[in-house]
Amino acid sequence: MTPDDRASTRLQGVGPAGRLNLEPIRSQANPLIKDIRSLQQRRKRYQERAFVVEGVRLVQDVLASGIAPRHILLREDVAADLLPLLPGDLHPRVRIADERTFASLSDVPHPQGILAVVPMREPASDALQGLEDPLVVVIAGVRDPGNLGTLLRSAAGAGVDHVFLTDDSVDPYNPKVVRAGMGCHFRVNFSAVDADTLANVLSSCGVIGLAEADGELSYESVDWTGSSAIIVGGEAAGASEDVRSLATARIRIPLAHGVESLNAAVAGSLLMFEAARQRRARIQSR
Repeated sequence: MTPDDRASTRLQGVGPAGRLNLEPIRSQANPLIKDIRSLQQRRKRYQERAFVVEGVRLVQDVLASGIAPRHILLREDVAADLLPLLPGDLHPRVRIADERTFASLSDVPHPQGILAVVPMREPASDALQGLEDPLVVVIAGVRDPGNLGTLLRSAAGAGVDHVFLTDDSVDPYNPKVVRAGMGCHFRVNFSAVDADTLANVLSSCGVIGLAEADGELSYESVDWTGSSAIIVGGEAAGASEDVRSLATARIRIPLAHGVESLNAAVAGSLLMFEAARQRRARIQSR
């Protein structure tokens, strides 16, 4: 077995069933600690098809979604309080680390002492199959992790059916995106998409609205109740020309007091919730 094979085995959570190992890890050179730390790298995340979530709420969101973490790491000083929060069948996947070792894996100001290695959700082969009048969002060239996390959170809250991310957007499993998403990685379907696939997916949408500060249509004047797509471009350059060419309308958000534009997360969120409002109104009027 090669070193890479051994690392993959550790990250897959293979080990003796039923064993609860309460011996704290006290070295940052421990193989499991090194493997978890390696998931800070995008290449390693996609190689292992896994990412890290941190904090009580996010780990609870993982469990509530029915996803079984490959590993759960508890900080030694809070382990006795946190272990009872975890289902007993997951206890064999729990390890404990001393404070210094745990801190080497965290970049949050006040870590709560719990993190989990979680498998990525595999994208559906046909994300919109069987959906009637789907609402989709295209995130094109959004590079700021906080903006992407907020957009995913808004998409979940607005009931978006699927989020498509172009390959020039920040990795959705970047730790900062995961934190900003506040558990919405497990509440909204999303997948990466190339330009050709995106064009094919959007071909069935009656409205493909590109958010632009100087768009010709106000966002509340657009009928979002049918099969619709909202394109949110990046903070600086916006969407690429390939993606822009797919739009059937340029959509603006009217602003007062000389404000020229909103950032990607705010603009995209407003469009999503306007679409959601219209769709609720249509249902209530039936």
